[in-house]
Amino acid sequence: MELTFSYKYANLLILLVGLIIILYLLSKHSAKKRVLRFGNFEVLEKVIGRKILGVGIVPIILRTIAFTLIVIAISDPVLIYGQYVANTDFVLVVDTSSSMLTPDYPPNRLEVAKEVAIDWVKELENTKIGIVTFAGKSYVKLQPTSETDTIVNKLKDISLEFPAGTAIGEALVTSTALLADSKKNRTVILITDGRNNVGVPVNDSIETLVSNHIRVIAIGIGSVENITITNITRPEGVNENATIAEFPDLDEATLQNIANKTRGLYFKILNKTSFEEAMKAGLEYKKSTIRPVTYLLLLACAVLLIEWALEITKYRALP
Repeated sequence: MELTFSYKYANLLILLVGLIIILYLLSKHSAKKRVLRFGNFEVLEKVIGRKILGVGIVPIILRTIAFTLIVIAISDPVLIYGQYVANTDFVLVVDTSSSMLTPDYPPNRLEVAKEVAIDWVKELENTKIGIVTFAGKSYVKLQPTSETDTIVNKLKDISLEFPAGTAIGEALVTSTALLADSKKNRTVILITDGRNNVGVPVNDSIETLVSNHIRVIAIGIGSVENITITNITRPEGVNENATIAEFPDLDEATLQNIANKTRGLYFKILNKTSFEEAMKAGLEYKKSTIRPVTYLLLLACAVLLIEWALEITKYRALP
């Protein structure tokens, strides 16, 4: 968020602040003379306290703030803020097979994917998002909704699933069904680290996506080569005796084909930053402006009323 305004009245602001300070000093000097003429300091101390020669500094500060707000209000202020917007309904499709527990992205690929997805969801407003997970089969975790808290909680609950395998094709078909009633643009964001090896063939799922005018942003996470991880950390109660896991390589060719055929995009994740950028690829960053002149003037009036109230009560100068 950024506030811009013209500096053409900067000299006026300096002049007004200077006048306020000068008038304050003059009024303080005048009050001091009146007090000295009055003479009975003991009585004055009982009535108004020991600081009998001082005029309260608080009203002066408030007066300065009020005039500053007025000068800003006539200086063509513009409040600029940016936000990601999308005339689109989304389905997040998250790989929950065992290979997503690989810790090359600490603490592991799945947790990083969840964290980035949650941050992405929190930046959106009035956007329906559904959630599908998949391992050897696909699971509908959430029908498309615009309730941010519900989406975030469902993402937090995602964990390793069974049966073994990577059913990318089936997950895409399931996502198509969730977007069937959408009247907006429709986009699937697919996050996976493997290759389709069970269930619906990917080419069949592509035909379904294309016929329903759904594009896919495919995000590949993990290594493109076979890797072996020893002493992998698994959820409690899940295959605790397994200490060595060999994971399949990332099938970039298939992910690129899915993206190309659906007029989407493919991203190979190198770090968390590139992951965040990939998630935002389906969004439009829009800058909006607000001219807060009325609000500034109302605020200035409120400050002046407070200053006036203080002047006639606690901070009133001696006669």
